[in-house]
Amino acid sequence: MRPFRNAVGKLLFSLLLALHMLTLPAYAQSNPTAASIDRLVTQLSQNPESAGIRAGVAVYNTTTGEWIDQHNAEKTFVPASNLKLLVTAAALDMLGPDYRFATEIHTTGHITPKGVLQGDLILKGYGDPSLTEEEMRAISVELKAKGITSIHGRLLIDESYFDNVRLGEGWMWDDEPYGYSAQISAFAVHKNMSTITLKPDKPVGQAPSLSVEPSSKYITVQNRVTIAEGTEQNVQIDRPRGTNTVILTGTLGKDAEPYKDDVTMEDPALFAGDVFKQALATNGILVSSNNIEKTTLSSGSPLVTHHSEPLRDIITELNKESDNFYAEMLMKTLGAVAKNKGSFNAGADAIADFMVKAGIADGYRQVDGSGLSRLDLISPQQLVELLAYVQTREYREDFERSLPIAGVDGTLKNRMKDTPAENNVHAKTGSMSGVHTLSGYTIAANGNKLAFSVFLNGVRSTKPAAAFEDAVAILLSSSLSQEAAENPATDSPSSTLATLLNPILEQESMRGVAIGMIVGSLERQDGEEILYAKNVDTLLTPASNMKLLTSAVALRELGPDYTFKTELYVSSLPDKHGVIHGDIIIKGYGDPTLQADDPSGIKGGTELSRFVQALLGKGVTRIDGRIIVDESQYDAKRLGTGWAWDDESYGYNAQISALAVNRGAVRLDYQPGAHEGAPVTMALHPKTSYVQVSNEAKTTPAGTENTFKVERERGKNSIRLTGNLPLGETPDYERIAVEDPALYTGTVLKEAMEQGGIKISKQSEVQKGLVPSGSRKIFELQSSPLRDILVYGNKNSDNFYMEMLLKRLGADKKGAGSAEAGIEVVQKNLQENGTNPAFDMVDGSGLSRYNQISVRQVSSVLTSMSRHPSFEHFYRSLPIAGVDGTLKNRMKQTEAENNVHAKTGTLQGVSSLSGYVTTKDNERLYFSIIMNGYTSASKNFTDVQDQLTSALANVSLASGVAAD
Repeated sequence: MRPFRNAVGKLLFSLLLALHMLTLPAYAQSNPTAASIDRLVTQLSQNPESAGIRAGVAVYNTTTGEWIDQHNAEKTFVPASNLKLLVTAAALDMLGPDYRFATEIHTTGHITPKGVLQGDLILKGYGDPSLTEEEMRAISVELKAKGITSIHGRLLIDESYFDNVRLGEGWMWDDEPYGYSAQISAFAVHKNMSTITLKPDKPVGQAPSLSVEPSSKYITVQNRVTIAEGTEQNVQIDRPRGTNTVILTGTLGKDAEPYKDDVTMEDPALFAGDVFKQALATNGILVSSNNIEKTTLSSGSPLVTHHSEPLRDIITELNKESDNFYAEMLMKTLGAVAKNKGSFNAGADAIADFMVKAGIADGYRQVDGSGLSRLDLISPQQLVELLAYVQTREYREDFERSLPIAGVDGTLKNRMKDTPAENNVHAKTGSMSGVHTLSGYTIAANGNKLAFSVFLNGVRSTKPAAAFEDAVAILLSSSLSQEAAENPATDSPSSTLATLLNPILEQESMRGVAIGMIVGSLERQDGEEILYAKNVDTLLTPASNMKLLTSAVALRELGPDYTFKTELYVSSLPDKHGVIHGDIIIKGYGDPTLQADDPSGIKGGTELSRFVQALLGKGVTRIDGRIIVDESQYDAKRLGTGWAWDDESYGYNAQISALAVNRGAVRLDYQPGAHEGAPVTMALHPKTSYVQVSNEAKTTPAGTENTFKVERERGKNSIRLTGNLPLGETPDYERIAVEDPALYTGTVLKEAMEQGGIKISKQSEVQKGLVPSGSRKIFELQSSPLRDILVYGNKNSDNFYMEMLLKRLGADKKGAGSAEAGIEVVQKNLQENGTNPAFDMVDGSGLSRYNQISVRQVSSVLTSMSRHPSFEHFYRSLPIAGVDGTLKNRMKQTEAENNVHAKTGTLQGVSSLSGYVTTKDNERLYFSIIMNGYTSASKNFTDVQDQLTSALANVSLASGVAAD
């Protein structure tokens, strides 16, 4: 927007701004100066729609070299797609704006005079993110021009320029079917996804027409959508993990627009090869072999080389459309070019080298290129420092040209229209559940160029978050003031505890960490009970502190004496010889303690072997039918919303089923072999055929590098031991989650029956099913009471226990054994007991990073439980400092030892501790501490928490001083 040069122009500006203010919250009405930003933040927290948002803002005048505003600017945030700015700047710096991606076509053998390639055609990819089906057809035209008319050989794909890790660290398994989470390969077409289109062009009740682009036999699409009356689009997409089958369900309105979405596939290089094969056929070049295989070229000159558009154009697509695939391909390319390894880690290392050049040496974490991972952490100040550095480089115009322009294009096309920010603000957006960000440049009214970054975490509604960002950008675009920014305090802690606790919280190790903390008394009158408050309403990721909510509501709704059952049925009673000419059926009701041979299980758990004893007691000698497992009490969703794909094989991430033994996992014990060169010694618990173990690991001399790994192939029950385990290493174990825990349970029972002397027909299979009508229940297992189950679940912070319990709440109280139904029960109960319901809960264990809650809300659970009849059971379930559970080795030889009873919580970049402590003068306190952000070592979190709780245990509030 051009500067206003007269009174009419100023009046028009005022009118336009006033009109825009009508669509923004009240904070946009503050004086348009940079110093107003902190007041806008305060108003953001006071808006009911945006309460709980944690804001960080940094503004730097690149013209004068001065900071305009820094609000929480050193604290680290999850940046979402603002992380793409790091990849973009590093690529321009290290590759150059003219860099082009190559795709090569190689051949083996020779071309006959008739144009027959007597050999293989090999496609080698170098990470081009922009390769299209049309370009593949153009390559095939070039091949025909080289004289090739047919190929009597194979079509081979070389994707070795990148490694074989297809998904970024911490990406969520339930995002995988969608195009924005496409797998990464060095040879790719159509961004490794297929675009599906459904047209409601048939009568109601029938399936809509389906088209897939590009057409490929590599994926299978099952269209189960039906046409309904109306205009609604209610289509769901599922692609079972590890498969290339896409399942479409739901309804599409007869009068709705065509439904269009992008779906992904496994091992996309083979998909790209199939698309290329069809491109060859379109130009009359047929390949004799039906198979497309992978290979690795060691040398050779390409017959044809295709080059992408220059990098300056690639990054325009990347940033204006916020394309995750482009960012990840570029990140691995940086790794390949700068570090000779096309991996996420190598790309992050290359970018780290560039960040050092930009003056940002540490204090942030980057694990992917797109910002799709919630493990990424960076501060607004660091991002602005990067933006300022770019302004000193020769590629600054290419960088800035790639950014969306407010009111004009890209992801800002419909924002900030008719304001001074329109066509002025060039900035990268970022948005995913709980996160909203905006960082870039604008020209202030006096012509100075400002670099700014606005980070918002703890977002529950995107509308006020986007409006706040727009308000800041408009403010910066319309005025400029160098007056000092205000940093209003939002909490008023008591002076005694503030003096004691603030220095601990303000240690250098916590510089980039956002901390919420509340301390209150269980013995003071209402209105006087809160003794310390810091960021008490900020929504933070709680990790396993979420288990406090699940535990509290389970005690209230189910009662401490509640037990789980597991039933055993037979379709027919045994004959006089003890033979059951039919099936046995196990029906599960979500008992988390069901166990077989598992040394790491709960003591006093529900032993599956008692079913064998019951059958033997009935005189059963043989079973001719099937072993049917009935898991219908719970839904078929095995993993929690937002759980990370790369955690799937670990025991703490076990699949959830109403029927599961050993917490849905096997235990693998291992230790070095007897001598150097011997296989690693291992033992499986239980010893079952349900999983297959391949032991390739070797014993090496003492002092050599330990490279031993235990991995499960994704989507399968194949476990592989690899690497070296030096002599002298302490014996250890790993718990490995299994696929389909109900079938695992049935298999373990079948094997236990055989070991107990019951013969099983060779034709007998373990199958899923329901208890058939007419079946007879012959035995029922009962678990330990809930009060004891919670002791194990909380002291050991067991995710499986809490997820099973959450679904039980749903099944018992809502008639639906799902996490969603269980969460409804939890939220309703907590609200009835005084907890503000404005928080996000998506699982029962805290494993998901979608969970968001404030310390005030956590403390509300602690205080309401302290008044509940089952409080002693709740209190007894919590780890005790220096004594047991996850606090066994913490706070020893301090006043907190055997005093603090509290629940821990740990994820990368997240740490929490909430519970109870008694002061030196015997006043009972509750506290909640949640920490989110980057620190150089996870121990920094726990060290500070231990110092805080030890200080509380040692304080004498009656005298107002800490005790000696």
